[in-house]
Amino acid sequence: MNIQTTTHLIIAGNRYATSEMLDYARRAVQRAHQLGWTIVVGDNPKGVDMAVVEECRRLKAKVIVAGIANFPRNYGCKHGSYIKVTRDLYRVSGGNLLGGYTARDRWMVDNAQRCLFIWNGDSPGTKAGYEYAMQRGKVAHLINFDRSPQP
Repeated sequence: MNIQTTTHLIIAGNRYATSEMLDYARRAVQRAHQLGWTIVVGDNPKGVDMAVVEECRRLKAKVIVAGIANFPRNYGCKHGSYIKVTRDLYRVSGGNLLGGYTARDRWMVDNAQRCLFIWNGDSPGTKAGYEYAMQRGKVAHLINFDRSPQP
């Protein structure tokens, strides 16, 4: 019996990304595609998510686009899948629902083996996604493109 497994890689990052960050995201898609991995990405129509989706379209890479609406805001990939993540999947202690995009990001982490976060040094959402991935014991990388002077 031959059991095949699929590696799912999240590529996530900032809406407000530099061209260097977007190039890095595209190269990550190319490498994942070469390895036969499935890419998991959010549906933001700007920044890293959009660059990843565009590169997945170009390569016809295996992809799952995740969002909170009935359709992907970045139009997804016709050859891939779209998953609508509902907020009721995740709650904070005390029972309150998490925000929609936080729930989506946690779903993506929970459904991937590897995580790549492309960060501008500022976005709390990207950093929170990375920290959640680390808490869940995932192979996670935070690529920091913050070029501001550090104290």
